[in-house]
Amino acid sequence: MGLERHCSFYRGRETLNLGRGIGYCDLDGNQTLCDGDIQFCEKPDALRKQLEQKRNEILENRGEGGQKKKASQYKVLVVDDEEPLKNVVAAFLSREGHQCETASNGTEALMKIRQSKFDAVITDIVMPQMNGIALTKELLSLYPKLPVMVMTGHSKEYPTELAMMAGARDFIEKPFSFNEFILRFNKMMRDHKFYLEVESKQNEIIFHIQRESSDRINELQREIESLKNKLYGGSPFKTSGLL
Repeated sequence: MGLERHCSFYRGRETLNLGRGIGYCDLDGNQTLCDGDIQFCEKPDALRKQLEQKRNEILENRGEGGQKKKASQYKVLVVDDEEPLKNVVAAFLSREGHQCETASNGTEALMKIRQSKFDAVITDIVMPQMNGIALTKELLSLYPKLPVMVMTGHSKEYPTELAMMAGARDFIEKPFSFNEFILRFNKMMRDHKFYLEVESKQNEIIFHIQRESSDRINELQREIESLKNKLYGGSPFKTSGLL
């Protein structure tokens, strides 16, 4: 039995990065079906480039004595024009081991998210240049599966319902405590994981239905040809038009 080589960009099933079952490929943001075996990768050049980049990042993240630094759980973009609150939220997330970047408005946030991949976005609603509702719509038009949480301050002009209708996964009202924020953030990311698992299983069902249907069609065609051979044998008299 040959040794399987599993791809680190495979996503799916209960366990990620282990190549178990049909999932999807997260390479370059694509969402194509994938079983995690790099021997059958359809994008070998892009995979090689990304693996080399990942190797360099691992080397850069090693501290003194070759000890690996603590890895971040999620990479989160925090968007707010109020510097104190933005820094507090970033501090909350960093305290839990997440990697954070910040932006002061929606325009800056879009620029950053186009330059780097983020696992989630936390945004205020009332901001200059682009409010949080418009930002949420833009983000989800680019990355439909991206979890977005909005921070609200009881604004009559921008009620929470508008943000949820725009596609935000959750909201939190200001002011909030560390515990309340972390509980809501963890729930959002946990729900997001469940969503991806459900989607992965649905894709697996479709994949197997399509594959099994194709296999069954080929099997039936072989059976038909076999029956034709048995029916006609070596006889020169073939009843045309019947089969």
